[in-house]
Amino acid sequence: MEEIYERLETIFRDVFDDDSLLVTSELTARDVEGWDSMMNVQLMLSVERAFNVHFSASQIASLGKVGDLAALIKRMT
Repeated sequence: MEEIYERLETIFRDVFDDDSLLVTSELTARDVEGWDSMMNVQLMLSVERAFNVHFSASQIASLGKVGDLAALIKRMT
């Protein structure tokens, strides 16, 4: 799971152009400046490419925090 978080941190830093961003299991969109619906689309596409997975709309809608995303990635890979 640590590897997933490390990769997610790299993706988040790239998408949000913020090298100081720290990704934790409790991180939510409210915690990251600029994380709106458009950025969420870009983020999910980047995550899908990086982990070679595809999320359904309902899976994305069910994600409340980064820990949920990491758990979903773990189940799918």
